[in-house]
Amino acid sequence: MRPLTAIAFLLLCLVAGSPVRAADAPAGSDDTDFLFRLGMMEGHLLVGHELLQAHKAEMALPHYGHPVKELYDDLGPYLAQHKFPPFDKDLIALEAAATTAPDAPATEAKYQAIIATIHKARDLAPAALRASLPVMIKVCANTVDAAAGEYGEGLEQGKIASVVEYHDSRGYLEFVAKQVAELRKAHSDASSQALLDRFDAVLKKAQWIVADLVPQPAPRATLDEYRTIAAEAIAVVPKQ
Repeated sequence: MRPLTAIAFLLLCLVAGSPVRAADAPAGSDDTDFLFRLGMMEGHLLVGHELLQAHKAEMALPHYGHPVKELYDDLGPYLAQHKFPPFDKDLIALEAAATTAPDAPATEAKYQAIIATIHKARDLAPAALRASLPVMIKVCANTVDAAAGEYGEGLEQGKIASVVEYHDSRGYLEFVAKQVAELRKAHSDASSQALLDRFDAVLKKAQWIVADLVPQPAPRATLDEYRTIAAEAIAVVPKQ
C-alpha cells in the first residue's frame, strides 16, 4: 500500500467523478480524511489477521507492518490534536509478535487490543459526521476506489504480480463491509436501508474480484472493470 499524497487523493476523487469538497481533501486535522485513513489501517490489519489465521504468515506480515510504516504518520497529528494516546508502539509490538509468534494467544490479544483502539480513535471524529449516512457512504466509496487502485498496483502484464497489493484491496473491502453492517444498525429507516442495499450490491461485485484469499495468477477482473465498479460505488453517494 502506498500512502496517498494530497494531490493523489484529489485526483482519486476527480477520476471517480465525485465532487472534491473540503471534507475530502487530505489534511492532518481533517475529520473525513482521518476516518478514511483509519479505515485503511483497519483494512490492513483485517486482512493480515485473516492471513495469519489461515497460516499464511509470510503473506500476512506486510499488513502488520504497513499500518505503522505507511499510515500512522498521517494520523499522528490528528490524534495529538485530540489528545488521543499514541499507539504506534503498540502497532510495532503487534508486528513483532506476528513475526515471532504468529499463532500465540498473546499475539491475538495484541491484535484485538489494537482493533479496539482504532474503534475508540474513530470516535474522535464529530458524532454528527459519523452519524451522517451520506458522509459515511462517501468514505466507504472512496475506500472502494482506493481498493481498486491497490489492485491495479498488483497487476502486471495481465497477471497478479504482487499479492501484497491484492491483499490491500481485499482488506479495504473487508473494512467497508464492516462499516456497511454498522450503518445498517444505525440507520434502520426504509430509505436508508434501500440506499445501503444499493451500495452493498456494488460492494459485493468488488469483493468477488478479490474473493480468493490466495489468488490465482490470472485475475478475476481487469483494472478497468474494477474501476468501473468503484465509480458505481461513488455514484451511490447521495448528493449534498
